[in-house]
Amino acid sequence: MFQKTRVFHSLFIPFLLVGVGLVVGFSIFIYNSTYESVEKSFLTDKKNYTNQILQNVEQKVRTIEYGFTAYSSTANFEKVFNNPLSDKDFATYRDIKKEMSYIELMGIEGSHYSLISLTQKWGIIEGSFKTLPMDEVKDYQKEYISDTSRSLFWEPINNGIQMVMTLPIYQSEKFAVGIANIPKLSIDTIVGENNQLVQIYDRKDKLIYTTSGNDTKLPEESFRPIKAAAIENGANSSLVTANNGKQYVFTRSDYNNWLYLVEINEGEIGSIIHNTRIGLFIASAILILLVGFISYLLAESFSRPIKRIQDKLDIQRENPKQNELSLLAESVEKIVGQKEVLTANLMMQKPQLETLFVLSLFRKRITENEVIHRLEQFGYQLAENKVFYTGLIQIDHLDDKLMEDRSIFLLGINNIVEEMIPKSERLIPIVLNDEMQAVIFVLDKDDHDAERRIMTYYTEIQTAVKKYLNIVISAGISPVYDTLIESKQAVDLAKESLHYRVNVGSESIIFYNDIASMLNDASISKFPVELQNELMNAIRSGEEEVVMSMVGVLVDEIFRLNKNPISLGVTLIRVINELVQLGQLLGAESKIFENIKKMYQAAITAYHPEKIKQMLINDLIKPVIISTQDKTERGFKSLSEKMVYIIQTEFDEEISLDLIADRLHYNPNYLSNVFKKEYGQTFVDFLMNYRLQMAQTWLKDTDLAIKDIAERLKYRNPQNFIRFFKKKLGITPGDYRKEYRHS
Repeated sequence: MFQKTRVFHSLFIPFLLVGVGLVVGFSIFIYNSTYESVEKSFLTDKKNYTNQILQNVEQKVRTIEYGFTAYSSTANFEKVFNNPLSDKDFATYRDIKKEMSYIELMGIEGSHYSLISLTQKWGIIEGSFKTLPMDEVKDYQKEYISDTSRSLFWEPINNGIQMVMTLPIYQSEKFAVGIANIPKLSIDTIVGENNQLVQIYDRKDKLIYTTSGNDTKLPEESFRPIKAAAIENGANSSLVTANNGKQYVFTRSDYNNWLYLVEINEGEIGSIIHNTRIGLFIASAILILLVGFISYLLAESFSRPIKRIQDKLDIQRENPKQNELSLLAESVEKIVGQKEVLTANLMMQKPQLETLFVLSLFRKRITENEVIHRLEQFGYQLAENKVFYTGLIQIDHLDDKLMEDRSIFLLGINNIVEEMIPKSERLIPIVLNDEMQAVIFVLDKDDHDAERRIMTYYTEIQTAVKKYLNIVISAGISPVYDTLIESKQAVDLAKESLHYRVNVGSESIIFYNDIASMLNDASISKFPVELQNELMNAIRSGEEEVVMSMVGVLVDEIFRLNKNPISLGVTLIRVINELVQLGQLLGAESKIFENIKKMYQAAITAYHPEKIKQMLINDLIKPVIISTQDKTERGFKSLSEKMVYIIQTEFDEEISLDLIADRLHYNPNYLSNVFKKEYGQTFVDFLMNYRLQMAQTWLKDTDLAIKDIAERLKYRNPQNFIRFFKKKLGITPGDYRKEYRHS
């Protein structure tokens, strides 16, 4: 059995200590990094959660305020609320209820709404008509109307919040109030389920909402630093530690200056990181055992060859306590004298070292003094009148079956370059990377035919590569430069030349000087915004045939406008980003975007428009359309129903597609496409036909004059109404009424 020597123990113990130290250090580093990352992500989530609460609550509040404002701005509001009203005025009551129903539809679910006339002492309170006592009217006037600096008031009430607006909003003289009682349960729904404290304070630091059971405001000593931080940070979300030791995330609304506060529960981060801590401890223990085992194997593997070398060299220890390594060192000194063998080995490594030298030039990892020294070592005698060019070769196209053999083809090209360009006119050719082969030409400064000779070399190389390897290549050549230390810039310019082949086609030989002026002219990327917007709208509408056609038009236009490869890549990446954002907004599955990095790489190296079109269609656009088709159709139906509801309730008012689009927060063209897809006719045709139906009803059931009917239906000229009626029904309104009355 192999005896454990002194060398074994000398190696095993240091290996073990170093390995254990690395494992412990790495575990501590991983734990600290993970904890910091989790803490940062946790706080970011809290800030996002606070901002989301603000946006959700504020959006609903704005909707209620907009409803009251819009109604108070109508033409008949002042007339209705400055006149008496009784339970017999059913038509007026119905009109008010219709407006309140609209506010309720758009507002916060579960809220109760009231409209009160202060001049006439009546109100529609939570759906019922009531006459108000004088004392109650005076209270409203004293508390709200007398404060002319404000028109909107918020007060906490039992189990909710009350919003009071003095109306009309745009008049200095107020004669009505709108009231919205928002239950705490409705706000709880907006805030969402959580196990932490969420509170909302108004601009006077009054608590108007809390998720806690006792509706308790924070103690003043705890609230003071939060208020100070809110004043300092404005509307930005921030983290603050109160005097009670607890941490809070807060944000302040720009809209109504409310302060939204979320408490961070102690131990949340600890509970999140708990499993990580246990897993890291177990992993560290396993790694330590593994380190011990590996240290044993390493020590044994290192000490065993030493013993064998001693046996081979027949080394005898005169002193039993003498270290085996000392004996080995003495033997190695004898071997070092074999200079010829080592020199021969070094010469065999010369091509690899020379290749490494050229790579260092291209990556600018070598100084000018080192360049001179290395040239002397490799036997290059370069006179001062020498100049340099860098040439790059790239394969234009390979079938998918041959892609795996790209490195072999590049080696074959490199060998052809080495054979066809004389050694006196170049440094050693190299394979620069997985895509390109490179060579540095060394030519005389006074040689006026230098570029023509380089062109000849590459023409011959193209022919030979096509003949022997059956592939097509293109070449890019840098401008002339004086010192090899500039090779890094030269190779970049040669790459620019190669990129330009997207404009001149494959099997090209391109000198940078020939395209420099064109690159400068096209340095700014040009983006066809209108074509992209048309494509986005088509995707939203799910019009697959239109989408496929628009993709081709958009890509062709981008390639036409952007001649510079850099601007082309930037523009294509922008298109990809816009499509990804649209897909996310439409709710497409996240797995569609997992290979987005591959798309970016394809965009940066884009040479063929057809390849880009297929990539966009097959890898991004089609999956997004399929993923969002059902969701989009449901969204269309919901939007169309809202538009029809507005037409049926407001047909006798000034309404248009632009006004509805502004109200529903959508683009008018998008709403027009959605409506036509759902109902088979345009918005305007639907509106005009509905008004025609109402005109038929009024002609049959009422004695309204035709002029009044036209005015109610928003015709400025009654003759226009008569012409439209006759065009649609083939009979004038007057004849229609006579025919119906006598039938």
